[in-house]
Amino acid sequence: MNLESVSVVIPAHNRPEKLRRVLHYYSQTNIQILVSDSSEVPFPYLNEFPKLTYFHFPKEQFLRKINNILPYINTKYVVYCADDDFIVPQAIEQCVVFLEFHLDYDSAQGHYLSYEMKKDKLDFFPSYIRNFDKDINQSLPTERLAEFRNLYASLLYSVIRTTTFLEMYKKCMEGERLKFTNLFLAEIYFNFFSLIEGKNRTLPIFYGAREKDYSSATYSTVPLNVIRSSPEYKEEFQSFFNIIVNELVSKQKVDIETAKNLLSALLQDPKKDHIHPFKRKLLNLINAYGPTELVEKYLRHKYKVKAIKITKDMKSYPSTFSTPEKDTIVQYISTYK
Repeated sequence: MNLESVSVVIPAHNRPEKLRRVLHYYSQTNIQILVSDSSEVPFPYLNEFPKLTYFHFPKEQFLRKINNILPYINTKYVVYCADDDFIVPQAIEQCVVFLEFHLDYDSAQGHYLSYEMKKDKLDFFPSYIRNFDKDINQSLPTERLAEFRNLYASLLYSVIRTTTFLEMYKKCMEGERLKFTNLFLAEIYFNFFSLIEGKNRTLPIFYGAREKDYSSATYSTVPLNVIRSSPEYKEEFQSFFNIIVNELVSKQKVDIETAKNLLSALLQDPKKDHIHPFKRKLLNLINAYGPTELVEKYLRHKYKVKAIKITKDMKSYPSTFSTPEKDTIVQYISTYK
């Protein structure tokens, strides 16, 4: 397995044990690892990883700490991996092969499992089940963005071409000032910008395992609809909005009003999405006030039952059976608790 053309960027924050775990997971590969750590104190296990490229930016904003390391990314491809997740090296390699042979695609990923500890037992279940083998292959950026809205799954952890990665994050800055800082906006920004630049493919492979963690920033971040409508965040939202509009105008040569109208529509809740009315009410509550543990647990249980049933015979979703890739992840989770 040759991964010399890929950099894994790990944006760490106050979880040194989990960072240590994922670094040991990748230590048996030749993949380049860059850690941008905003923890209050430096990583205490740094001496265990002599080849690691590590940066410590105490209490720094996510987008700024990513911008700070851009000059050190010198590979053809980049992939994010959260410090509590696992992106499978063999799957990264398959995505690279796909992108090498499909130059009109800018990013690729595969299928995910989520996991959590329950009474000292690991519980795995499928993620993004509405996104089986999705191919966002439309010729025009506006068409790709519309297709993405129809069947949402984040592209943030895709393998992506470094040229696009560098360009998108440089445009978040104005001199030394960040144009926006909200984490939800940062993820949407990645999704939209990457699709304006090129196509995206979800390959039928087991791609990664993501930990369900209620201490993550997701549960303390101001939700999108507040950012979008509150006067307090008007300037930040408008800055994000303007970058995407300008990129769309530049890449597709649409007029600015068309670009604004499209983006405004994309950022609204879908009106017809075939979701049960009760579930829609719960999702609306989450959108309005942020996730709550009780609502999340209910939705996760319903989702898990459905997801396991749908993916029962799919090798790319090994939630109820073993594969060498999944077994390796389990080994590292068990070893570095």
